[in-house]
Amino acid sequence: MSLTTRTQAATREELATNLSLAGETPDEIATKIGLSEARVLAALDVAGARPEDVWLVRDYLDHVISEAGGTPRPYSSLSEQMRAAAENWFPLVDVDQAMREATR
Repeated sequence: MSLTTRTQAATREELATNLSLAGETPDEIATKIGLSEARVLAALDVAGARPEDVWLVRDYLDHVISEAGGTPRPYSSLSEQMRAAAENWFPLVDVDQAMREATR
């Protein structure tokens, strides 16, 4: 599953909007999900990032926004419908598991 330049740009914009809604910095996200800040930044940029990192950051942002009572902006390419297809290509990391492991 690869994204075109156009879908990468749309995904980058959607992630940026949800990052703003979540009110957290990439460094805070990195700490909470156990990735380096560089990997979080790459995931937010989409191009050249590990696909599983992009999904993990997406899921984390959705989690934070929902926990605060908000509604995340929907994703055009990272939709729930595309999750099954993504899982056929690479292993997805559960956001709750990542947060638990990051706090150990």
